[in-house]
Amino acid sequence: MPRQYSKGARTAATFLEAARKEFATRGYLSTKVEDIARTAGRSSASFYNYFTDKADVLAALAQAFHEDTRAQIAVPYQEGRPPKEAIRMAITIFWETYRDRLGALSGVFQASMADPAFLESWRDIRRSAIDFIAHGVEHAQKEGYCPGIDVRMTSSALSSMLELSCYVWLAQGGDNGDSVVDEEAAIDSLAGIWYHAIYWRPEDQSPA
Repeated sequence: MPRQYSKGARTAATFLEAARKEFATRGYLSTKVEDIARTAGRSSASFYNYFTDKADVLAALAQAFHEDTRAQIAVPYQEGRPPKEAIRMAITIFWETYRDRLGALSGVFQASMADPAFLESWRDIRRSAIDFIAHGVEHAQKEGYCPGIDVRMTSSALSSMLELSCYVWLAQGGDNGDSVVDEEAAIDSLAGIWYHAIYWRPEDQSPA
């Protein structure tokens, strides 16, 4: 059965979609509430019935991104895939979803540096994502992998690596600023780093 939305929820969703388009076209910093309202076919006054400001919209888009990717990323693990395969599938999902929502998500970095209120919202969203990663690290430790590592710091580092790599390679054109990234190579690199950061045992670390 199709999901049913109230009129208010439909209007809020219209503003969110309009903001996503405007952020993709203009960039977050250059987009105004008036631009979002015009694209949504609504008034600016109506916008403020649903959102405090454009940072509030961006936080909602970022939250939706993390909720959507978390639900999809969980599937390979729920299916019992081998860790290396599950990690690569999960990173592929994150990468492709980030790429498809690039306009909004590139705004996250801009807003987190320019808007203290947004930064607090972003920290809450990241905290939830880090919790999800930490659960996977703790599960690996129960199987004898990566004993003694700081679970929270490792999870934060992995989350930061993935987010910033997507931003640099997809939004900024790579380290040269004008390159087209080889997506398969990028995903392979991220998956390899992630896997080797967690799935090792003490005997694997002994000198050759």
